[in-house]
Amino acid sequence: MKIIIWGYPLHSHTHSYIHDAFYKAFKHLNYETYWFDDNNFPKDFDWNDCLFWTEGFADKNIPLNSSSVYFVHVCPNPAKYINAGVKKFIDVRYNHLWHKDHVYSYSLNKKSVESVGKCCYLQPKTNNKILVQNDYYNYEIDDYDKFYITWATNKLPHEINFEDVNYSRENKIYFCGNLSSSGRCENYSNFIPFINECQKNNIPFIHNDPFRNPLIEEEVVLRTKKSLIAIDIRGNEHLKNGYVPCRTFKSISAGHLGTTNSEEVYKELEGNCLYEPNTTNLFYKSLEKTNDKEFILNSMKYIKDNHTYINRIESILKLI
Repeated sequence: MKIIIWGYPLHSHTHSYIHDAFYKAFKHLNYETYWFDDNNFPKDFDWNDCLFWTEGFADKNIPLNSSSVYFVHVCPNPAKYINAGVKKFIDVRYNHLWHKDHVYSYSLNKKSVESVGKCCYLQPKTNNKILVQNDYYNYEIDDYDKFYITWATNKLPHEINFEDVNYSRENKIYFCGNLSSSGRCENYSNFIPFINECQKNNIPFIHNDPFRNPLIEEEVVLRTKKSLIAIDIRGNEHLKNGYVPCRTFKSISAGHLGTTNSEEVYKELEGNCLYEPNTTNLFYKSLEKTNDKEFILNSMKYIKDNHTYINRIESILKLI
């Protein structure tokens, strides 16, 4: 099969970095891999026998045929694919305990679905009709497969360097990510106790807003590696819906202690990170635990073996 990444050009959208990670991993596995988008694709390409990975708001011009398989993340209109008679359609969803937004409204009982790899679950289609109801569509249609996935570190296994556990850290904490004081992604109320302890201990907390000042991947990795602590703190919404970020996987793969205030993150990482719900306590426990190199090395090996995009591709291939 040819692999077609169809979606956002690199740096044009948050999901473009997921496209990039899959493109890199499929190429590494020696698949014939291409990356196209709605405004940039060949007119004379053979679109038969392809595995497409796309996103439901970046698929306007995606070629549809009966010999190809389509993995569509955030798909508002499954009928587009099912009624076109594609070989197989898989709705790619967030690995959350529940999710509600402009496209989805669902709950996920991970004990009642099939595990197809770490942080990956399959809910096979039934013979029933189901309701597609969101801000864009409202109709009944034959059921379809649903694939729940958490992203991974974008390092390939051979790129994870265990010597990074000895990387020289600065007496600063760098955080490259969203800090929000309102809305569904509000996390500031949980960050502020941690930031206050940084100030009390004369440790600068240096934040970069990726929306106002997007950094190239190499700079984000560098800041993560030289940070005293690689922190990840979830807001209350994410704590309730069990959101599992790729940030923790990336931090561990860069030689850091994984840290979280989320019990679901701790569960999905099977204990290979530091979990503390109180973010004041998380600051001090992280400072203490960051010197536990044996624990960090074991966590790095766990990520290398289970949470790269090679692993996610293994899960995808199981479905076809």
